[in-house]
Amino acid sequence: MEWIVISAMVLLLLGFTGLILVGGQALAPTGEEHRDAGARPWPQVALIVPVTGAAANLGSNLRSLLTQDYPDYQVIFSTKDQEDPATPVIAALIPAYPRGRLVVSGPAVSCGQKNHNLLAGIRAAGEAPEILAFCDATRQAPPNWLKGLVLPIVQEREKVVSGYHHVLPQEQGLPVWGRAVTVLFLYLTKGISRLNQTWGGATAISREVFEDLEVARLWAHNVVDDVSLAALLQEKGLRVGLAAGDSLITPVAHDTLATWRDWLIRQWIYLKFCLPGSWLAVGLMFYLLAGLVFLSGLLFLAALLNVPWISPWPGALFLLGLTGLALYLRTLHPQPPSLGLWLPAFYAAIFMAAWCHLLNWGEGEIHWRGISYRVGWKGRVLGIKRSGQ
Repeated sequence: MEWIVISAMVLLLLGFTGLILVGGQALAPTGEEHRDAGARPWPQVALIVPVTGAAANLGSNLRSLLTQDYPDYQVIFSTKDQEDPATPVIAALIPAYPRGRLVVSGPAVSCGQKNHNLLAGIRAAGEAPEILAFCDATRQAPPNWLKGLVLPIVQEREKVVSGYHHVLPQEQGLPVWGRAVTVLFLYLTKGISRLNQTWGGATAISREVFEDLEVARLWAHNVVDDVSLAALLQEKGLRVGLAAGDSLITPVAHDTLATWRDWLIRQWIYLKFCLPGSWLAVGLMFYLLAGLVFLSGLLFLAALLNVPWISPWPGALFLLGLTGLALYLRTLHPQPPSLGLWLPAFYAAIFMAAWCHLLNWGEGEIHWRGISYRVGWKGRVLGIKRSGQ
């Protein structure tokens, strides 16, 4: 039995080491965002941004999308209705930026509201754009971000490209840094071609592929945009390229254990409905990791209590190796906190991931911004219920 535990510890450490070393290359600056498209002209791009709610930094986020260093693009913001707090913010901003447009989509009836907003934006973009790009309104985009996102498509290296983001905590709390660690771990997976999936906050796709795959038809009945597209691309055997250039930045403040938990539950549940095999495999890995961390702690405690038949060394070496990986992971964050905050956040992220996955098992609905979606196989929406109904 002891050798089984030790073998599991070694395999997990080797797996995480490979993920950090190989996946970490995705976070290293490449300089590609400064390269020219070569002999090819930059094609017209439609950047579709679904928006719900008005966070304090919404205006600056939207301005960062409207002032990209890209020669020919339009930005279409899509909200549900005039009552959405984001709608007047966008309407007041657009007159100063001719490339921006506002679309009011109406309430969704057969899909997630975000999907409904995206589809309204795509229709408004017309037939001219050769590339469709998608982004969230909760991120800060550097000026060269759009060029870096579409560059692999322009150079005909990829048909679908996705980037990612860093969470930049605005306070020194455990929950917000736990979320930052979780996002950084997800970012590492994008550096491995087989693991890279589309992310709704930064994805570009050639218009031809979008139409050939009938993505609009998929989204019209699905609860989520990016994970459903990832499942479709896997089914068709199409890879997702990694965006060149800088990452998006997501400022986060006032995070609590509850908001971190709710956010992570949604990430898991989208995977559960659209890619159940991946959901199960990754979840079991986190169960094992959390269990071994807990066991290692017990072994160390037993050694302190002088329990004679228990050796603390396997657990101690496992925790030492895992802590070393946590320290290296810290160097990949653009603005890391003190070690006294980073290490607790790292270990808290492990247990939070396992706990939120466990909470997923009995869930048949997704709840988001006052709307409950009853979801079936592959994320298909079976029913929608709004608060107050």
